Amino acid sequence: MRRVANLMLKRLTQSTRGAVIVEFAICLPVLLLLYTGGCFVSDMIACNRKVTIATRSLVDLVTRTTSPAIVYSNPQNTNATSYLSASAIVLSPYRLDNATEQVSLLRICDATHAYVVWTQAQTQSADGSTVTSTTSTHTAGTVPVVQAQSAANVISIPATMITSPMVPTSPDGSNVCANLAPGTSTKTQVGTDGGWLYTGTINYKYTPLFSYLPISTTVLTHTIYMVPRLY
Repeated sequence: MRRVANLMLKRLTQSTRGAVIVEFAICLPVLLLLYTGGCFVSDMIACNRKVTIATRSLVDLVTRTTSPAIVYSNPQNTNATSYLSASAIVLSPYRLDNATEQVSLLRICDATHAYVVWTQAQTQSADGSTVTSTTSTHTAGTVPVVQAQSAANVISIPATMITSPMVPTSPDGSNVCANLAPGTSTKTQVGTDGGWLYTGTINYKYTPLFSYLPISTTVLTHTIYMVPRLY
């Protein structure tokens, strides 16, 4: 009996059958993590690309069809809901209620700053059927109304977007961005001179396809500046 037991034990220690199954069981969690991680990264890259295309579509639509002079003369009656909604559709098949679209009209006041003439932002339901206005990250001023403006109406812009003819000058040589009170004969009031820019921003709250991954919601954002085609 002892001899039989020793033989069986020897065969057991020398047997390699089932080793592949054991190795696969050890590697399986790592393989699953690599697979799901790869799916997450590729899907997030695709969603980020959608955000970029949607932002460009938004600003391109507005610059082609909306005159800045008309917006400037009557910003309260300017409505870009159709353009914002159209850009959101570009994000499909991703959920539209995770996106916030925003578009603003800027007037250059120096090489790195611009005055917010008008702005509008919105979000929508998952299928885009219901639109909800939301607060813009920009604060629009009140020009062409002649009254003191707020420094909050002036925002920073990329210097690479500006050419020298777009930058206004005051008769007294002062920086127009600081001229927030109604203009005088020696100053140009901020927001009443300089070149135009439209800027659009889309923020998208991306959630991984696999919720068990240790990755939280990531906000994908893209901002584009364009010179208007209409005046």
